[in-house]
Amino acid sequence: MPLIDDEGNLFGVVNVIDALAVVLLLAVIVAGITFVGVLGSDSGGESEPETRYATVDLGGQPDYVVDRVSEGDTVTVNGSSNGHTITDVYVTPVNTENGGSQAQITVRVAVNGKAVEVEERDDPIFQFAGKHPRAGDSLTVETGDYTASGHLTSLESEGESLSTDKTPILLESTLSESTVDELDEGDTVTLGPHTTATITNVQLYPASGDQYRALIGAELSTLQQGSMPAYGGQTVTVGSQISLSPGSYDLTGDVVRRGTDQEVGEPTTTGAQIELENVHPEVADEFQAGMTETVRGETLVTVQSVETEPAAVVLESEDGNIYQREHPRNKDITLSVELQTQRTDTGLRFHGQSLQAGNNVTLDFGTTTVEGSVAQLE
Repeated sequence: MPLIDDEGNLFGVVNVIDALAVVLLLAVIVAGITFVGVLGSDSGGESEPETRYATVDLGGQPDYVVDRVSEGDTVTVNGSSNGHTITDVYVTPVNTENGGSQAQITVRVAVNGKAVEVEERDDPIFQFAGKHPRAGDSLTVETGDYTASGHLTSLESEGESLSTDKTPILLESTLSESTVDELDEGDTVTLGPHTTATITNVQLYPASGDQYRALIGAELSTLQQGSMPAYGGQTVTVGSQISLSPGSYDLTGDVVRRGTDQEVGEPTTTGAQIELENVHPEVADEFQAGMTETVRGETLVTVQSVETEPAAVVLESEDGNIYQREHPRNKDITLSVELQTQRTDTGLRFHGQSLQAGNNVTLDFGTTTVEGSVAQLE
């Protein structure tokens, strides 16, 4: 028997047109069942309006976005305009690949969606903009004034505020004299309307040349990441390197203390003898009792007395013998000084460093800077 006879019947029984109509109907039914099944697996069942709080990392953003993003903004999220509201904003500076700095923005958004009952799940699924959002999803936040894209880091059932804090730290850095001239307590790091860090105290100690060892107290606006505070895109721990740009200068330092902006130890006064060897006579003549090392009005060293004797010179004769002789001009000097130090559980600190007999120290008396060895501590 032919597949289709002369009258257009399939196997001589069913008209071909009727058969195609049946096949099409079956296809529609199967597709409908499949669609309902898929829909039912993610969004079927009853639903109720619900608000969740999304933390969205918008990453680095230009200044005009930083200026405009603010708490209370009504935003569209991924095209859904159900009255979503930014409830909190956190801004921090991050370093860019070209060595500059850019503002990184994190926002908390009250997202209005619905809780959908789903078969084989005890808890409903939250949906908005037709999807079930998950950590890592890309999100676009938009108003009439700005658009910013980022990714979802968390979605919680409550909490309008981000987990932020003010974290005091103590930084150690070596700074040039020009930077020291700009640096002062109260200096702030600002990004748009946001203050991200404040210099709370500055302790300066002379180092070599026109350099200063600086212990800088700062208060950072930090965002909690797990159990650790973060600033500038990194966790803040002892040993972390933090960069700050308060206005006209930049500084980078290592975190030596977290949770306090004060130098370790209790202030105390320590007597010491500092030996200076082979000093040029014009320099040696400058030393006298009462001279001081003073930085920004704070006296760190006071000379109590000065002892001078000819410097020793070691000579070798033509026959190979070694002789010690007095230098005809240069002097060896012993300074009896009073040092402003810090007493800690592990010993004394001076100029921000451990102080022990045998250490070398740099002293800046204004008209002259010398390096000597600590011969004795009293």
